[in-house]
Amino acid sequence: MKIVLSLFLLLSFQAIEAKTIAGKVISIHDGDTLTFLPSETPTKKAKLRLMGVDTPEIDFNGATQGESAEMARDYLKSMLPLNSTIQIELSDKNMDSNNRYLGQIIYNGVDLNLEMLKAGWGALYFIYPYDKKIFVKYSEAALIASENKVGIYSDKFSHNPLPYIFRQEGKGVPGTNMVGNFKTKKLFSPEDIDSVPHYNRVFFSNESSAFGQGFSW
Repeated sequence: MKIVLSLFLLLSFQAIEAKTIAGKVISIHDGDTLTFLPSETPTKKAKLRLMGVDTPEIDFNGATQGESAEMARDYLKSMLPLNSTIQIELSDKNMDSNNRYLGQIIYNGVDLNLEMLKAGWGALYFIYPYDKKIFVKYSEAALIASENKVGIYSDKFSHNPLPYIFRQEGKGVPGTNMVGNFKTKKLFSPEDIDSVPHYNRVFFSNESSAFGQGFSW
C-alpha cells in the first residue's frame, strides 16, 4: 500500500512539475508577448503569450493601438529586465493557436500577468479551458483597475477598443466565440458581448464546453 501511495505521489508531483518551465528572456514584443530561451533547449528560441492578459497591439496586420500599446510593453519591460530568468506556469493548453507557450510569468516570486492587470495595462482574456481560481484572482484585479481608471481604463485611453475587439475590427469579421458571464453563468452570443462586464468575460468555442462548466443561455 505504501509503495502504491508513494508511486501515486511521485506521478502527481511529476505531472505538476511538467507544467512549469524556466527560461531566459531575450526580447519583449509587447505587453503580453515575449521571446525566451527555454532552459531545456537553450539554443532554440520560443515565444510566450501571457495567459489571461490581453494588452494593446503594437502591430496587428499593420495596424497599431499606438501609445497605449507602447506603454503596456514598457511597463512589462520595467518589471522584467532582458536576460532575466523566469519561471513559467503553463496553462492547461500549454500552447495557444499561434504555437506560443501560454502561461504565467513568475519573476522573483511575483506573478507578472497579475501585475499587468493590476496596473490596467491589459484586459482580462480567458478562453476555455481555464483555471477558475486564477480567473477569480485576475478578474478582481481587472475590476479594480477599471474602477481606478488606470492604464487602458484611464480617461486618455478608455475610448479605445479592448485589444481583442481591435483585432476583430482589423480583420473585418465579428467574434466567433460565445461569451460567458463567469459570475452569473449566463451565456451570450458574440454579438451580445457588451452584455457581459469585461472583468467577468470568459470565452467558449462551443456550447458543450460552456454547458459542461455550468453556463446556459
